[in-house]
Amino acid sequence: KRRIVVGFNVSGRDVQSVVNEIQDQLSGKVPLPSGYYYVYGGQFENLREASDRLMIAVPVSLLLIFMLLYFTFRSFGQAALIFTAIPMSAIGGIFALMLRGMSFSISAGIGFIALFGVAVLNGIVLIGTFNQLQKEGMTDLMQRVEEGTTTRLRPVLMTATVASLGFLPMAISTSAGAEVQKPLATVVIGGLISATFLTLFVLPLLYIIFHSKTRIDRKVIMKNTLSILFLCLGLLPVNAQQRISIDTAIEQALSNNPQVEIYDAAIKTAGLNVKTAAEIPKTGLFAENEDLRPSDHNGILKIGLSQSLAWPGLYAARKTYLQEQRKQAELNKGLLHIIIKRDVRSTYYLLWYLQDKQVLLQQLDSMYSNLLQATAIRVKTGDLARLEEIAAGAKLRELRATAEQNKKEMLVQQQQLMLLLDRNEWLLPPDAPMKRLDRTLPGNPDSHPLINLQQQNVQVAASNIRVQKNANMPELSGRVFSQRLWGADDPFTGFSVTASFPLLGANAYRNRVKTAFAEKEVQEKTLAYQSRLLQTGMASAIAEMEKNNALLRFYETSGLEQASEIIKAATLSYRVGEIGFAELSQFLGQAIGIRQNYLDILNTYNQSIIQYYYFNNQ
Repeated sequence: KRRIVVGFNVSGRDVQSVVNEIQDQLSGKVPLPSGYYYVYGGQFENLREASDRLMIAVPVSLLLIFMLLYFTFRSFGQAALIFTAIPMSAIGGIFALMLRGMSFSISAGIGFIALFGVAVLNGIVLIGTFNQLQKEGMTDLMQRVEEGTTTRLRPVLMTATVASLGFLPMAISTSAGAEVQKPLATVVIGGLISATFLTLFVLPLLYIIFHSKTRIDRKVIMKNTLSILFLCLGLLPVNAQQRISIDTAIEQALSNNPQVEIYDAAIKTAGLNVKTAAEIPKTGLFAENEDLRPSDHNGILKIGLSQSLAWPGLYAARKTYLQEQRKQAELNKGLLHIIIKRDVRSTYYLLWYLQDKQVLLQQLDSMYSNLLQATAIRVKTGDLARLEEIAAGAKLRELRATAEQNKKEMLVQQQQLMLLLDRNEWLLPPDAPMKRLDRTLPGNPDSHPLINLQQQNVQVAASNIRVQKNANMPELSGRVFSQRLWGADDPFTGFSVTASFPLLGANAYRNRVKTAFAEKEVQEKTLAYQSRLLQTGMASAIAEMEKNNALLRFYETSGLEQASEIIKAATLSYRVGEIGFAELSQFLGQAIGIRQNYLDILNTYNQSIIQYYYFNNQ
């Protein structure tokens, strides 16, 4: 067969991904005539064959290691305990490859096999020592672990250190064959570092877990052990924080908030209630026996059906009433949407404010730490009194306490945001200074969901009046029957119609109608009050925005710049000895107050904008 060979070298990337990319390009953009095909060989073919062999060699090597451990200790539990050193060593090997920017290769795979064998040595040393101490009569578990770990600390460290130093020349090699030696040595060195560290901490804890007789201690130790492992793996979900935009937060809240599902269920229930508006009372089946003259034992057997019907207008009024209740449920969901938007924005921007405040506190912590060092030097040289160093230290501790309090407040707001979005991970605003909210977003205050809902409440009350009026109308009932004399062949049929009037309970019916009118009046007055409340809230939000806007312009145009200049000048003057710490604290307090006030005013301004959004139906 004829063939055309295209050869190239791969640098800075792994062969597998390069070949996969080439395959995608050729299969999509370079169609071949019938009878032509591509074959990928060279290092890629060797890689594929070696990978297939590794798929067998790695499990076999792990199985052999476990078997040797079992034959050594005659215990599946202790063999599994020592076997935990293998995943702990793999952590370091993977991170070492990542730090050096190396891809996984066949030589790296061989390095992992070698690493697994060396990693279990530390576990064998520790567990063997624990068992030996137990045979010597040391029954106290904690004392045995403490004594064994202390005794074998140096041998464990030497085992890893000697092996790492032996592979170090290969890890830094640049001669011929370095591309094979460097991944193997990198895996072994990185794996031994993590395996040694984790073995000294995790393995004794696991040994305590498996040999402890106290169940509570096991649970506590197991939790701490898993925490160490997950921290080393970087997999603890509690520490995972995700940046999220305000638009995404609102979108997720509207789709994930559990209250939305509750209101959807209420709408569905109200829709099903509409179908019950034409409910008719149950049909009756009766049988009567009339004995005209008991002496001759002749009687009449009467069988028939009976049915009651309400006034026809009541069914139409009831259907209208239930339809208005369904609209009320739909408007309740609309009001929930605008409330969720307001709550998400308020929590989000409050969290953003606390995040910026934390950044400011960290900057101040760094600044005061440097000042404390400078103060300590000047105290030693005799330029300042000891009191100045004490004051600087107290100020730094106070600042750190404030920062810790701010972190806890951030945690509270993060939990609130997680609740609103129904998420199980920590969420944070963008890693950038908080900005002003825009008040020019389009809105429609005349169609606020709260007003729409209250108007619908009036409609529901009005429809209830019609229901009560129709309930006061006569009720109709009728029956059809067939009767037969005892001993007669021909039956007689007939019917009867009854109209029921509210004679005895007329006052009760009239009072129900009056109650319905009173309820409508209450809803109308509530509507007027809600309208005034929204107008007042809108005016207050606008006034608050205008008031804070003037202060923001001052801080943004000159205040913040002046604060930075004050800090620079005061710090420089203190370092050269022109002013003391008391004067420095006064100047810094003024500058820090300006920055803190700016953040406070910006937060207040944004919160007033959020209220404006709410009142303006945005």
